[in-house]
Amino acid sequence: MKTSIRELKAHLSEVIRGVEAGETVTVSAHNRPVARIVPVGHEPALADLAAMPGIRWNGGKPAGMARPEKMPPGVSVADWSAEDRR
Repeated sequence: MKTSIRELKAHLSEVIRGVEAGETVTVSAHNRPVARIVPVGHEPALADLAAMPGIRWNGGKPAGMARPEKMPPGVSVADWSAEDRR
């Protein structure tokens, strides 16, 4: 089932009943999917995740950063991350 945010607000109880029955609901904003409501305990298969819009996977492991940052000596992780957030 697909619904907009406006329709979800207006018909939330009906949508939740559908989800309880096992249905998955895709919520869109401005005709763009932004959320998915799934029944509790629903474990999507890897193929389901890979089929989602905007998801790409080449099957390999993440490569990591090309040039990782070096933590300065004598600085705690908390101080370093706080400085990075400024």
